[in-house]
Amino acid sequence: MFAMAWMLLVLCNLFILCTLQYIRAITAEEISPLHVKIKNVTVKPASLSITWYCNITEKMKNYTYNMIIKDYKQKFPLNIQNCSTEFFIHQHKRLTLHQGVSIKITANGTETEHDTWTTFYPEGEKQTSAKNVSCFVHVSAVNCSWNFSEKAPNDTIYSLWLYQELPTGEKCEDYTTNLTSRQMHCSFKPSNITFRQIAYLLVQGSSNTTTIQFYDQWIFLANNETLNPPRNIQVNASTREVAIKWENPETQENVGEHCFSYEIYLKGDTIQGTNIPVNQRLNFTFHEFTSSQTFELKMRAKRINLCHETEWSAWSKTFKFDPPVSRRLTKVHLFVLLAISTVIIVSSLICVCHRFQLLKKVFPPVPAPVIKLQGLEKDELKELRENLKSGYEKLPDNEEDFKICEIENC
Repeated sequence: MFAMAWMLLVLCNLFILCTLQYIRAITAEEISPLHVKIKNVTVKPASLSITWYCNITEKMKNYTYNMIIKDYKQKFPLNIQNCSTEFFIHQHKRLTLHQGVSIKITANGTETEHDTWTTFYPEGEKQTSAKNVSCFVHVSAVNCSWNFSEKAPNDTIYSLWLYQELPTGEKCEDYTTNLTSRQMHCSFKPSNITFRQIAYLLVQGSSNTTTIQFYDQWIFLANNETLNPPRNIQVNASTREVAIKWENPETQENVGEHCFSYEIYLKGDTIQGTNIPVNQRLNFTFHEFTSSQTFELKMRAKRINLCHETEWSAWSKTFKFDPPVSRRLTKVHLFVLLAISTVIIVSSLICVCHRFQLLKKVFPPVPAPVIKLQGLEKDELKELRENLKSGYEKLPDNEEDFKICEIENC
């Protein structure tokens, strides 16, 4: 008895559940529009070609249908009576297609259990598109590089395009190759690209053996600019301070000094290398350093967030300063100067004295005594004169001459 009652209770519950499920299904069918099933999506560079099964009823025409792309919040309205549409992404920035897209179609903004995601991929063999694609702007030239994918054939040739308004774009024509003659880098100066607007980057590949998938990316060129160091750096070192002035680095667009931030690297006798920030100025003064100190400095620049921030530039050349030789004379300098002066003065005095015989004038020679010969005969006087003459020739040079005369003549 108890078992029969339990069985009846279970059957009643099942009947109630089935009835509710049936009522829910009928209600959903009455409220929700008919499901639109996607037939095919062709993923091409910068565009999608979408088709769906065109079994459109009169009831379906009363609903508004939208296409939704996964991970992209915006809804794109569809006219389902056309059974196909072409969708271009140039008006929908930051939407890329090279990794494939997942799509579903909904009605009146309501998603049902029938609205499932369907994923579609670009044509071509997987893992053949360019990878590690990067671009930077230097002054006015766009420089891009990439790597080859693992499954890309050896004869693959990649070409790069930049777009801001489809279908017109600018193709890079100047390519460089690696050691295996593969194009790995290109550089060009686009004439119709505004650096302060987002641009659509497309890298397409071609091969004689395989269909190559494309690579796409949205880039903001102004944020990818590589700056040069500041220009015309001038350093003035005085006995009171060190003053520096410079000019903005050259850029692809003329911008004012308010757009730049600078760093000055300073190293000296009293400081072990430090970076000093300088914002929105073209000069700076160090009062801690003077021309009497040894120091070196260099500079770099970047654009600040207000004007599309960039990375730091390379450092400028290093300016090295050594203090000039001091003008103060030390004891050693004085001693050397005194010795040299003494030698010069003494040598000059000797030359002057020798030239004008000043010693003879200051210290005149003592005259020799006069020898008076009295009572000598002429023969004896003659003999004495000859003897004195022969003796005088033997006298030293500094001896004074004897004065010999006769008595009557002295």
